[in-house]
Amino acid sequence: MMGKDSAVKETVICTEAQFVKGEEIFRRYGSAYSWISCQEEEEQLSRCIRDSKARIAILGPDRYRGQLYQALTESAGEGPALIARHGVGYDGVDLELCKKNNIMVTITPGTLDQSVAEHSVALMLSLVRDIPAFDRSMRESRFTPVTTTELAGKTLGVAGFGKIGKKVATIASRGLAMRVIAFDSLTLEEQLSREGFGKEEFYGKYGLSEYYTDYFEFAESLDILTIHMPVMEETLNFFDAGRLSALKSSAYLINTGRGALIDENALYDALKAEQLRSAALDVFHSEPYAPESPVKDLRQLPNVILTPHVASNTVEANSRVQKNILQNIERFLQDRYDEMTRVV
Repeated sequence: MMGKDSAVKETVICTEAQFVKGEEIFRRYGSAYSWISCQEEEEQLSRCIRDSKARIAILGPDRYRGQLYQALTESAGEGPALIARHGVGYDGVDLELCKKNNIMVTITPGTLDQSVAEHSVALMLSLVRDIPAFDRSMRESRFTPVTTTELAGKTLGVAGFGKIGKKVATIASRGLAMRVIAFDSLTLEEQLSREGFGKEEFYGKYGLSEYYTDYFEFAESLDILTIHMPVMEETLNFFDAGRLSALKSSAYLINTGRGALIDENALYDALKAEQLRSAALDVFHSEPYAPESPVKDLRQLPNVILTPHVASNTVEANSRVQKNILQNIERFLQDRYDEMTRVV
């Protein structure tokens, strides 16, 4: 191992939830490091970093404001520090503070796509076929079959046409015979340039029927909306009352992307007023979930399915994430910075 001192194991701090997911792989493939698990709360995490003099921290999705960055910088001395995000989102990390404090930030692109896409499709099927309601009725000794509908032929709108959105589109079009349309801030020309495809090949690869950069044109014809957009300043509460009202009252909404993309109070109002048929959410503004308003608790609505941010939490996805993190740590310690999957 290469580190500050070849005779001493490099210390790696890992937040508790991420360590529970990855302990077996971290210890098996990262035996050259000294592992310390610490609570996610910033003050305690910063204390762990200072006490252990760690310059590497593996973080979950929690939001960190200031102390963490100072602690890592102090531990690193004159050299760089590393924040390795356990996943692909980094909206909880202050990139400007990282730049100012010589802290590199890595993510694990491509590791979660299949798991999140599968969960999105599972939620879609659960909504349309009303599976949770049927399960409840059976447990209450009520054998009450109700007619539902097929997904085949329905229009699925994919908001955010990145890797996960494209995976969902492929499953839906090829596996479920759905008509798929996409919305993204990138123009179609930019998408084609990135992938090196012509329009016909691009549409064919993902089973796409239409591509939009105007949300309201995109929203007016879809039957089911699945959200896979990144969180940025311009996308916070993107799905507000105005954008939700653009959907048909018979539409279903699924969010396995980021909780901050949806105005939860506006969603509650739309569902309560039956301006939307139903919704399935895996991500929330506050996690564990706490309603934005005490009188607008999504858990009290019968037309909502909720799961506790588990779309990416599979054995296979976790293994890919953890191996990617270990690879980034190794390259960091070997000064191979250009080979890391860095955002900063």
